[in-house]
Amino acid sequence: MSTVKARSIVVGLVGLLAVLTVWGSAEAQMRAASAEIVRATGRVDLLPKGQTNWTPGSVGARLVEGDQIRALAGGSADLNLPDGSTILVAENTRFAVTKLDYDATNRDRDASFHLVAGKVRAQVQQAGVTLARTRQSNFNISTPTGVAAVRGTILIMAHNPATGETLAFVFPSPGQAISSARATVVTRVGQSVIVPGGNFVRLVGNAPPGLLTPITNLPAAVQAALTTAQNSSTANSNQLTIINVVIPSHQEILNIVTTGGTGGGQGETTTTGAGTTTAGTTGACSGCGQDMNSNSTACPQSASQPGGALPAGSCR
Repeated sequence: MSTVKARSIVVGLVGLLAVLTVWGSAEAQMRAASAEIVRATGRVDLLPKGQTNWTPGSVGARLVEGDQIRALAGGSADLNLPDGSTILVAENTRFAVTKLDYDATNRDRDASFHLVAGKVRAQVQQAGVTLARTRQSNFNISTPTGVAAVRGTILIMAHNPATGETLAFVFPSPGQAISSARATVVTRVGQSVIVPGGNFVRLVGNAPPGLLTPITNLPAAVQAALTTAQNSSTANSNQLTIINVVIPSHQEILNIVTTGGTGGGQGETTTTGAGTTTAGTTGACSGCGQDMNSNSTACPQSASQPGGALPAGSCR
């Protein structure tokens, strides 16, 4: 073997070891993290993992994987996440942390949450991409009827256990073009739709996602209330008070996202205006991240009815 060839092999091996070392280091830096309560108003309670009694929640308290938080009538809380994302827990809401890992060096995360009842507003920071690894989705919020996967935008999720209805609203983050804002919403049986900024979608049971509806179709007062801590639709839900509720695991949430296509707007199955689905190709989702025109002015069925996820008269 020539000296030049031997030297090339050595250099190649050294380079490979360096890449593996960096990759291994990045993997090792993903650590369990916590969500901190930075504001609490009214009645806010915590249910630590494995416990059977709610305890008062206050500013400075931290939620880790498996913990739950609830805000009763007139209450609300703001959570800060380690990546800079924030979550508003509105009144009459019960919310659980199912996974929260973070790598500060690479700004990488594994975050998933479950909305049992009520409304949350998540302003999600754009995550970094770990060297030599891509993720299907790294920020998910599930409800009993589906999962919303996002990467860097504002998502408002509302779920009413009495009607089995989930609504997902997508807004651009401050400074973000509305055409760049999007979320992928997947039903429990794997039917998914890309919801572009300025639109919302309704899920009920195992039915396909409803029509994309512009948020501007809602009355101005309802649009303004969406982003606040107001939420009266689940005020009397027993899901706020009983101890044992079904909380899906992080892996179960990822499985739902995977069945609907790659999370975060890349290669999803998309829903047409007629409510049917067409399969996308991973990494080749035509128009993903682009605003979609919708002429629909239909109100999501039951959304404007008493007990629905929106106040009566919300749609027109």
